[in-house]
This record gives sequence, C-alpha cells and structure tokens, in this order.
Amino acid sequence: MNQTILRVGDELIVPGFPPHKMAYVGPIGPYGEDVVNPAKGQAAQFVHFDLIPNREQLLVGERGPEDWHAQARVQARAREVVEKRVLNRTLWPNCEHICSYIRTEKPESPQLKFWGGVAAVIGLMFLLSD
Repeated sequence: MNQTILRVGDELIVPGFPPHKMAYVGPIGPYGEDVVNPAKGQAAQFVHFDLIPNREQLLVGERGPEDWHAQARVQARAREVVEKRVLNRTLWPNCEHICSYIRTEKPESPQLKFWGGVAAVIGLMFLLSD
C-alpha cells in the first residue's frame, strides 16, 4: 500500500480472485483493533491492521467519509456487525455486503451482481438452445 493515510470508513481490498474486502474503522476494538475483517465463513471481527498478513499488498478502494459525524456512524455500524457476529457467507451476506453496510449503511455486492448476471445469461442461453 502506498503511504496512504487511512481514515475511518476506507475500504481495504485484498487482491485475488475474488478479492476480499475489509473496512478500516479506527482503533475501536476492545484492544485497539482498527479493521473489521469478515473472513470467509466466519463472524466479522476486529483485527489490528498491523497484524494483517501481506498488508503491504492491500489496496484502498472507496474512501471513507471526511465528516466526523459520518465516521462516528461508520464506527457504530462496525460495532453492531461485530457484536451481532454477522457471518460472511458465500451469497448473503458476503464480505462486500458486510463492508458496504459498515461503510455506507447499504449492503451491496457488485461481485455478486456480476456473477448473478453471468448465471442469468448462461441460463437464458441454455433455455434458448432447445
């Protein structure tokens, strides 16, 4: 990651296929953890940015809000997700839904929309081939 100064609500992307998303939320975890990581198949949890493996390869996606009040709402949603132990599932909610909800209050997954569209096109082609 190029010397970007992180701010509350930043989207952190682990490159790969598919990419994994986390949310930077500032040091609000019980031990000063500053990232919410909804690892695949696990409950979202607070982790320390400095302890993320290969953190130098992380990309910063969409930036978080600059407004202090909006950042406080991001942190409140992060606490809610971790306290409710929201699981990262394959379809709903996946890491994109969870991080999008924390960041914007709108659980969205462009990745899932893309693959849903691909499946619909394949299904349509299958139906039309008869």
